Amino acid sequence: MNKHSSMIISLLILAVIILGSIAIVQNKNIQDAKQSYTIGSTSMEMSGMQLKPFNVPADEPVPTIAFTITKDTMDGYDVHVTTTNFTFTPDQLNLAPVAGDGHVHLYIDNKLIVMLAPWFHIDTLAPGTHTIRVSLNNNDHSVYTVNGNPIQAEQTITVK
Repeated sequence: MNKHSSMIISLLILAVIILGSIAIVQNKNIQDAKQSYTIGSTSMEMSGMQLKPFNVPADEPVPTIAFTITKDTMDGYDVHVTTTNFTFTPDQLNLAPVAGDGHVHLYIDNKLIVMLAPWFHIDTLAPGTHTIRVSLNNNDHSVYTVNGNPIQAEQTITVK
């Protein structure tokens, strides 16, 4: 084997190592994203638990929340939350409250799902009437309030 062939083989081995490293990093990022989604969609029973209020400071803009729920073309339902004066901060979950930051609590018939982003897919809903509610919550899960009233939106849907 001549010097030119050895150099080509060395470059090919280096390329395989670099591409393999990139694939490992990309796979780790995909796994991290899946883990974040799983953590963000954990269901919990509220069992009468009262969350403390986070009164919007007078010098801060008041956040708002609204949502749509639409039947998915394949299965289930898609919930899309829209907000103003509010930023989703999943990296701050369970930390100190900051005005204008946090996440959303989605309640399906009073069962809690923590939303760390504006979209959530509900796999299935049993036939019948269901109450869907969303509330703005700060990093520490406290409920955004104005004059003691929670900032939330609610809809009722009927599944046949």
